[in-house]
Amino acid sequence: MKNIVLIGMPGSGKTTISQQLSERLHFPLIDIDEYLVNKFKQSIDDMFAISEAYFRERETLCCQEVSQLSGYILSTGGGVIKNQENITALKKNGIIFLLDRDVENIIQDIETSTRPLLKEGKERLYTLYQERNALYHQSADVIIDNNRDIEYTLKQITDYVESM
Repeated sequence: MKNIVLIGMPGSGKTTISQQLSERLHFPLIDIDEYLVNKFKQSIDDMFAISEAYFRERETLCCQEVSQLSGYILSTGGGVIKNQENITALKKNGIIFLLDRDVENIIQDIETSTRPLLKEGKERLYTLYQERNALYHQSADVIIDNNRDIEYTLKQITDYVESM
Protein backbone atom coordinates (compact mmCIF):
# COMPACT_ATOMS: atom_id res chain seq x y z
CA MET A 1 0.00 0.00 0.00
CA LYS A 2 1.29 3.42 -0.95
CA ASN A 3 1.65 6.22 1.55
CA ILE A 4 -0.91 9.00 1.71
CA VAL A 5 1.09 12.24 1.67
CA LEU A 6 -0.59 15.53 2.60
CA ILE A 7 0.81 18.83 1.36
CA GLY A 8 -0.54 22.37 1.55
CA MET A 9 -0.18 25.82 2.95
CA PRO A 10 0.48 26.34 6.66
CA GLY A 11 -2.99 26.17 8.19
CA SER A 12 -4.53 24.20 5.33
CA GLY A 13 -5.49 21.35 7.68
CA LYS A 14 -2.70 18.83 7.20
CA THR A 15 -2.33 17.99 10.89
CA THR A 16 -6.06 17.71 11.63
CA ILE A 17 -6.88 15.77 8.46
CA SER A 18 -3.91 13.40 8.86
CA GLN A 19 -4.96 12.54 12.42
CA GLN A 20 -8.54 11.83 11.34
CA LEU A 21 -7.39 9.77 8.33
CA SER A 22 -5.08 7.73 10.52
CA GLU A 23 -7.99 6.83 12.80
CA ARG A 24 -10.42 6.05 9.96
CA LEU A 25 -8.09 4.08 7.71
CA HIS A 26 -6.03 2.52 10.53
CA PHE A 27 -2.79 3.69 8.91
CA PRO A 28 0.06 4.83 11.14
CA LEU A 29 0.77 8.56 10.99
CA ILE A 30 4.06 10.40 10.72
CA ASP A 31 4.08 14.17 11.00
CA ILE A 32 7.33 15.00 9.23
CA ASP A 33 7.90 18.14 11.34
CA GLU A 34 7.61 16.07 14.55
CA TYR A 35 9.82 13.36 13.03
CA LEU A 36 12.42 16.01 12.22
CA VAL A 37 12.38 17.50 15.75
CA ASN A 38 12.74 14.04 17.32
CA LYS A 39 15.48 12.94 14.93
CA PHE A 40 17.66 16.03 15.31
CA LYS A 41 16.77 16.87 18.94
CA GLN A 42 16.22 20.48 17.96
CA SER A 43 13.08 22.59 17.68
CA ILE A 44 12.00 23.95 14.32
CA ASP A 45 12.42 27.47 15.71
CA ASP A 46 16.02 26.63 16.67
CA MET A 47 16.73 25.21 13.21
CA PHE A 48 15.27 28.29 11.54
CA ALA A 49 17.34 30.49 13.88
CA ILE A 50 20.42 28.92 12.29
CA SER A 51 18.92 29.35 8.81
CA GLU A 52 16.02 28.23 6.68
CA ALA A 53 18.52 26.32 4.51
CA TYR A 54 19.67 24.39 7.61
CA PHE A 55 16.06 23.41 8.34
CA ARG A 56 15.33 22.49 4.70
CA GLU A 57 18.38 20.19 4.47
CA ARG A 58 17.17 18.25 7.49
CA GLU A 59 13.62 18.19 6.15
CA THR A 60 14.91 16.58 2.94
CA LEU A 61 16.76 13.88 4.88
CA CYS A 62 13.56 13.06 6.74
CA CYS A 63 11.48 12.97 3.55
CA GLN A 64 13.97 10.52 2.07
CA GLU A 65 13.76 8.31 5.16
CA VAL A 66 9.97 8.21 5.52
CA SER A 67 9.48 7.66 1.80
CA GLN A 68 10.96 4.18 2.30
CA LEU A 69 7.90 3.20 4.35
CA SER A 70 4.59 1.80 3.06
CA GLY A 71 1.03 2.24 4.21
CA TYR A 72 1.58 5.42 6.24
CA ILE A 73 -0.09 8.78 6.35
CA LEU A 74 2.60 11.44 6.02
CA SER A 75 1.78 14.99 7.04
CA THR A 76 4.35 17.42 5.64
CA GLY A 77 5.40 20.93 6.54
CA GLY A 78 4.06 23.72 4.36
CA GLY A 79 7.40 24.34 2.66
CA VAL A 80 8.16 20.73 1.69
CA ILE A 81 7.45 21.63 -1.96
CA LYS A 82 10.31 24.13 -2.03
CA ASN A 83 12.77 21.31 -2.71
CA GLN A 84 11.94 19.03 -5.64
CA GLU A 85 14.02 16.26 -4.01
CA ASN A 86 11.36 16.04 -1.31
CA ILE A 87 8.55 15.58 -3.80
CA THR A 88 10.54 13.05 -5.83
CA ALA A 89 11.22 11.02 -2.68
CA LEU A 90 7.65 11.21 -1.39
CA LYS A 91 6.19 10.20 -4.78
CA LYS A 92 8.32 7.03 -4.95
CA ASN A 93 5.98 5.25 -2.60
CA GLY A 94 3.18 7.73 -2.06
CA ILE A 95 0.24 9.56 -3.50
CA ILE A 96 0.45 13.28 -2.85
CA PHE A 97 -2.79 14.99 -1.87
CA LEU A 98 -2.89 18.78 -1.89
CA LEU A 99 -5.22 20.17 0.76
CA ASP A 100 -6.27 23.22 -1.21
CA ARG A 101 -7.71 25.88 1.06
CA ASP A 102 -8.39 29.54 0.41
CA VAL A 103 -6.05 31.93 2.21
CA GLU A 104 -9.02 33.81 3.66
CA ASN A 105 -10.20 30.62 5.39
CA ILE A 106 -6.71 29.90 6.71
CA ILE A 107 -6.37 33.41 8.13
CA GLN A 108 -9.59 32.96 10.13
CA ASP A 109 -8.20 29.84 11.84
CA ILE A 110 -4.42 30.00 12.08
CA GLU A 111 -2.29 30.91 15.07
CA THR A 112 0.80 32.57 13.61
CA SER A 113 2.92 32.92 16.76
CA THR A 114 3.87 29.22 16.74
CA ARG A 115 4.95 29.17 13.10
CA PRO A 116 8.45 30.42 12.24
CA LEU A 117 7.64 31.74 8.78
CA LEU A 118 4.48 33.50 9.96
CA LYS A 119 5.84 35.40 12.96
CA GLU A 120 5.54 38.61 10.91
CA GLY A 121 1.77 38.15 10.96
CA LYS A 122 -1.08 36.78 8.95
CA GLU A 123 -0.36 38.98 5.92
CA ARG A 124 2.71 36.82 5.30
CA LEU A 125 0.29 34.03 4.28
CA TYR A 126 -0.62 35.92 1.11
CA THR A 127 3.05 36.17 0.16
CA LEU A 128 3.63 32.47 0.86
CA TYR A 129 0.54 31.59 -1.15
CA GLN A 130 1.81 33.54 -4.16
CA GLU A 131 5.27 31.96 -3.83
CA ARG A 132 4.06 28.39 -3.35
CA ASN A 133 0.64 27.83 -4.93
CA ALA A 134 1.96 26.77 -8.34
CA LEU A 135 4.45 24.39 -6.68
CA TYR A 136 1.68 22.78 -4.62
CA HIS A 137 -0.39 22.18 -7.73
CA GLN A 138 2.58 20.86 -9.75
CA SER A 139 3.54 18.48 -6.93
CA ALA A 140 0.08 17.06 -6.23
CA ASP A 141 -1.28 13.82 -7.64
CA VAL A 142 -4.74 14.68 -6.28
CA ILE A 143 -6.14 18.10 -5.37
CA ILE A 144 -8.61 18.09 -2.48
CA ASP A 145 -10.88 21.09 -1.85
CA ASN A 146 -10.56 21.81 1.86
CA ASN A 147 -12.84 24.84 2.05
CA ARG A 148 -15.85 22.99 3.42
CA ASP A 149 -16.29 20.95 6.58
CA ILE A 150 -13.82 18.28 7.63
CA GLU A 151 -16.20 15.42 6.78
CA TYR A 152 -16.32 16.53 3.15
CA THR A 153 -12.53 16.63 2.96
CA LEU A 154 -12.10 13.25 4.63
CA LYS A 155 -14.68 11.67 2.32
CA GLN A 156 -12.87 12.97 -0.77
CA ILE A 157 -9.61 11.37 0.37
CA THR A 158 -11.06 8.09 1.67
CA ASP A 159 -13.16 7.63 -1.50
CA TYR A 160 -10.02 8.08 -3.59
CA VAL A 161 -7.97 5.68 -1.46
CA GLU A 162 -10.71 3.04 -1.43
CA SER A 163 -11.00 3.21 -5.23
CA MET A 164 -7.32 2.35 -5.70
